[in-house]
Amino acid sequence: MQETDKIKMRVKIAGLSIPLTVAFKDQDHVRETETRIAELFDNWRRMFPAKSTEELLAMMTYQYASYYLVLTRSRDKIAEQLLDFEKVLDRAVLSTE
Repeated sequence: MQETDKIKMRVKIAGLSIPLTVAFKDQDHVRETETRIAELFDNWRRMFPAKSTEELLAMMTYQYASYYLVLTRSRDKIAEQLLDFEKVLDRAVLSTE
């Protein structure tokens, strides 16, 4: 099987089975993601026993979205800094020619 070939997988989240089609090379990533979500869900289920499954999933969604936003902003800031650094390097190279 080629790494770019697609495979069908099922992941379980909060007792629900969700079908996915992913690149063969990404199956380990999908499994690890499923494991991390299950661990977080189980931990929060113990920490917040009065919360419904829907509330826990909403809380987890917020948590992951917040992490995603932080990472996106960080990536954007790093990309901007790299562009600035590239301009400095370009000026340095041009001034020595």
